Amino acid sequence: MIIVEGKHFRYADLTLLLVVAAAVALIASIQIGADARRYLYNKATIEDWYGKDRVDGSKAAKSHAKHFIKWRSRIRKAVIAFNTGTMLLILAVTTSLIPRDNHAIARWGAVGLAFTGAAIELWWIRRLFHEEIDQAAEEPKSLDGGAN
Repeated sequence: MIIVEGKHFRYADLTLLLVVAAAVALIASIQIGADARRYLYNKATIEDWYGKDRVDGSKAAKSHAKHFIKWRSRIRKAVIAFNTGTMLLILAVTTSLIPRDNHAIARWGAVGLAFTGAAIELWWIRRLFHEEIDQAAEEPKSLDGGAN
């Protein structure tokens, strides 16, 4: 629509750029999240991999704490990429709503609402980016459900 009917948009090129950037960020969030998933597992998963009798001596059991921390770090990046993609998509909607003439009051209301959504998303991304990670939360429970 933006490419074919660009003359109907006040900022067609900017809108198109924001749509593409949003798509890239949203796809990246999926890929980063899928990559992070390999570091999140529990005792039952290790039992499936190695058998019940070899769980405690397995490499996965010994690496569990490090892998959990890697998962938290990577999933946080996936969340930030997702929120960034959402914000960019809202901005694309905002720029597509800006009327060519300044007399469309209802459209300007929609622009203001969409821009407010983008600003809230930006605030949320900033909060996620600067959020202090609780060190205690980075240590996973033991693989046997809490008993050491």
